[in-house]
Amino acid sequence: MAESGIKSYFPSQTVSDAEKLSYDYGLKVGKAIETEWFNDSVSINRYKSNHNEFHKLRLYARGEQSIQKYKDELSINGDLSYLNLDWTPVPIIPKFDDIVVNGLAQRTYDIRAFSQSPNGVEKRTEYMEGIMRDMAMKEFDEEVQKKFGLDMRQSGMKELPEDEEELGIHMQLNYKQAVELAEEQALGVLFEGNKYELTKKRFYYDLTVLGIGAVKTSFNTSEGVVIDYVDPANLVYSYTDSPYFDDIYYVGEVKSIPVNELAKQFPHLSESDLEDIMKNKNYNRNNYVTR
Repeated sequence: MAESGIKSYFPSQTVSDAEKLSYDYGLKVGKAIETEWFNDSVSINRYKSNHNEFHKLRLYARGEQSIQKYKDELSINGDLSYLNLDWTPVPIIPKFDDIVVNGLAQRTYDIRAFSQSPNGVEKRTEYMEGIMRDMAMKEFDEEVQKKFGLDMRQSGMKELPEDEEELGIHMQLNYKQAVELAEEQALGVLFEGNKYELTKKRFYYDLTVLGIGAVKTSFNTSEGVVIDYVDPANLVYSYTDSPYFDDIYYVGEVKSIPVNELAKQFPHLSESDLEDIMKNKNYNRNNYVTR
């Protein structure tokens, strides 16, 4: 029987859920990711390759790219003595980058929350059915209002929608429950507290220059919900066929953090664990294999 030429470092995914939750299984997955991205014994180190490629793209975006290839094109056997040229790159690309990034940033949108709980759906349905009843009985209600001075409308709306299409627009734009308003306000405060507008600009810049952008949402007991910018050069992720990364098996970020931040993000680590990490820390960021 022919064997597959693709070598997988990951443990079997057909094992039980209990085994997948174990420390040993997680350690095997972590070592497999390390082998896939940081192994210098293979021909291409994926992490270094991505890091170098993104650095080159960022230099072009700032108009600071290397001019050596231009010199090689114009030189004669490496001799440039006959040329009297200003080799400073003309900053053309940064202007177009700013146009694209500003265009993306101007596409503003509002977050709208919709209750999905049974109680919320029931309230929404009752409200919509009341409007539909008033639409169907509009002439009758107006006649009763004229003759008897009674308001028979259930919805209480002064101007009813003309048809179901207008009713749908009204339900999307104007109808709001208290819990939905509170959720939208809470999200607004969350974004403002995390300075999301600044993070979003960095994300758009990466998306324009590198073709990929990333933002991370995390939670810890000290700070609550935290939204952080992620440098795409520090991303590690499984193979994907989707531009939206919705079929990836794993995703991670290579990041150096102080021990106090480590304790906040992983409160289950004991004091002895933190001391062990401090003893075995490595300041050399070029050595990606040693941990």
